[in-house]
Amino acid sequence: MTATQQNIVIVGASIAGHGLANELLATLPKSHRILLIDALGFAFWPIASLRAAVAPGWEEKVTVPLTNEHVFPAGSPHQVIAPNKVVELRENSIILEHPFEGSTEVPFYKCVIATGSAQPSPMRPSGSWTEQEYIGALKKNQEDLKKAKKIVIVGGGTVGVEFAGEARALLPNTSITIVHTDTSLLSPTPLASEKTTQEASSWTSPPTNPKLSTALEKVANKQKLELIFSDRVNIPQEGSVAPTSADWDGSFGLQSGEKTLTLASGKKIKADYVFLSVGNKPNSSIVQKTDPSAITSGLVAVDPYLRVVSKNDNSPLGKNYYAIGDVSSAPGAKTAWNAGLSAKAAAVNLVNEIQGKSLVRYDPGTFSGLFVPVGPADGAGSLTIPYLGTWTVGGGMVKSAKGKALFVDKGFAGLFKGSKKVAIKV
Repeated sequence: MTATQQNIVIVGASIAGHGLANELLATLPKSHRILLIDALGFAFWPIASLRAAVAPGWEEKVTVPLTNEHVFPAGSPHQVIAPNKVVELRENSIILEHPFEGSTEVPFYKCVIATGSAQPSPMRPSGSWTEQEYIGALKKNQEDLKKAKKIVIVGGGTVGVEFAGEARALLPNTSITIVHTDTSLLSPTPLASEKTTQEASSWTSPPTNPKLSTALEKVANKQKLELIFSDRVNIPQEGSVAPTSADWDGSFGLQSGEKTLTLASGKKIKADYVFLSVGNKPNSSIVQKTDPSAITSGLVAVDPYLRVVSKNDNSPLGKNYYAIGDVSSAPGAKTAWNAGLSAKAAAVNLVNEIQGKSLVRYDPGTFSGLFVPVGPADGAGSLTIPYLGTWTVGGGMVKSAKGKALFVDKGFAGLFKGSKKVAIKV
């Protein structure tokens, strides 16, 4: 770093955060440099993490070390700071857990929050794991799943449906049950309106195309997945059930034996493997800790230009922070596609700020797609094209576009622009 260079800090090497770094590589003036910070020492590909937790060999396709050599071109002034955790956000600087360039305090011109969403393993690794520990956890889950005779999946959103399909491809004769609170798979039923005087405590997925839910239900029936709708598994509080009990204690994965799960309706079902699919939760804790007034429905509140906003006029986040991807309140579904769009938009506005130009409003547009593989060879999807409408697409297109490779060969490997090339074969 030269004495006059200023930092663009990106907190989180998520799809959005890493994508933003790539966008800035081509446009950022030499007066500034990128600092890409992540608590993990490796990048992972959540789109393929479920298959990696089920199918042997896939655990080697979903991680890449987060190093300068992998991320940035040779001779670049930009830096990867990983593994390192941001522990405090200030108006013009962030505080790291471990020193960088001799100090835990890192000043910046602008800081972008791109911390994504939080889910339990194996969808996402624990924040303290090494790459090998995550790969080991995926391998262990693969072995545990082979022992299962009765699998219960709590939640029939995209994660639950995709896991069911991966498990069925591995275990053609094993009992697999999905318990879902809605009337069909995914979220076809609009949620009841919140009271205007009370904000929702966390973000929830918007309703999905009912035709897509119907198409996925047909695929599930074809694969002999048992579906229980309009019901909920009672999840016990930790420590409330004795380990020796025949009742399920709320734990994830392979159980010590066949356990009884109780549903809200009073119905009881048996399982020796339980997969908790409770949906994404915004990973916004660092912002919540700094300024709760900058949180809306669990997300980091942003204006139409993706800048963080707060109800607190004295907030340290109100001038120099942006938020993008799954953690941001920007309009649109929380998908990898929209994470990429918000990264592109933030890159434009960051450079515009540096150059004294007007900012551009973020508009994700009306094009959207949601492809849900149910195993490597089947699934269903929904595709919305401006002026043409919305179509439901079948397993053939889903397999070709997503289901076979899950974008690891192009989408994941393609993120890395460093001198040390990344190639992932499927």
